[in-house]
Amino acid sequence: MDETLLFSPEPTSKALFRLAEQALADGAQALMILAADGNRYDPVELSSWLQALPVPVCGGIFPQIVFGRMHHETGCIVHGLKGPVRIIETSGLSSSQADYSAELESALQDLPSPQTVFIVVDGLAQRIAAFLDGVYDMLGSDPVYFGGGAGSLDFQQRPCIFSNKGLLVDHAQMVLIDRPTRVGVRHGWQKHAGPFVVTQAERNRIISLDYQPAFELYRTLVDADCGDSINSENFFEIAKGYPFGMERAGGEVVVRDPITVVDGTLVCVGEVGPNSIVFLLKGQPEALIAAAESAALAVKDAGDAPVIMIDCISRVLFLEARFEEELAAVAAQLDGRALFGALTLGEIANRGDGCLEFFNKTMVLAGS
Repeated sequence: MDETLLFSPEPTSKALFRLAEQALADGAQALMILAADGNRYDPVELSSWLQALPVPVCGGIFPQIVFGRMHHETGCIVHGLKGPVRIIETSGLSSSQADYSAELESALQDLPSPQTVFIVVDGLAQRIAAFLDGVYDMLGSDPVYFGGGAGSLDFQQRPCIFSNKGLLVDHAQMVLIDRPTRVGVRHGWQKHAGPFVVTQAERNRIISLDYQPAFELYRTLVDADCGDSINSENFFEIAKGYPFGMERAGGEVVVRDPITVVDGTLVCVGEVGPNSIVFLLKGQPEALIAAAESAALAVKDAGDAPVIMIDCISRVLFLEARFEEELAAVAAQLDGRALFGALTLGEIANRGDGCLEFFNKTMVLAGS
């Protein structure tokens, strides 16, 4: 499939419109748009433009974007696709009443099963895991899935999903693509303490661990290791180095990122179910960079199309200047193939051989 891949560091909507026009002139039959939150686009202007586009559009606004070996706080990427693309839209991603399996069953009726599914969600929605369960219920383990969560690092939910309906909030997209894809998924975080039982939780909030208030236990563990005192004011700055890990069957650990504390509860990016077994994790920069390199090796021989990176923004915040080493380690394994993507609020993948997961602090690479 011939594709157009365009980038501008400019924060203006005019730059985005210009790239989209160029992609359409090159024959794009659908547009994937990845934009940085620092652009601060006018949502009304953007919605009008999106509704007038003559082709399907998908994508979102993310904390940062990646193009080549550089990450950017402003700018946009337009990926023009020349092939059949079907986009399934789901709204109300925080609704306690939504039955995502039923909604998706209706939307997917009579459509052939895709080889690849690219998923974009509002990363601050409260029922992402329930939505992904619905996707898996309908499509199973045959497709390869990848994607991530859009949104802002100020953790204020606002419109962030590009759709032909406009710029949307609390929304999800499934992009069905008729070509094979290979994914690499790695994180590099290690168990530090635990296990603990999540004795009370509600959606993406951990209320108690081992029958103790969640923040009190978390603070005791973190303070003992970091030598500082974590509180509601400095929470994110310290917590970025101490995520949770939910243990799955077979020993796989899925990372959950606590981002703030509210009334003694820990608010995470993504749901944590009651009775989940969790560990406190800790990371070393060398281990995270090696994990990213391992993810790149998994897609090294996948083909010659551009490789899409979905990497957690909190890895940037943890690695700081050494994040450049992570990008360089990935690029070095790709033999000159184009690399682009987003730094996200949560990552989505299934490795092609297991259940669909919503990850945090994880590198996902997709190549075809």
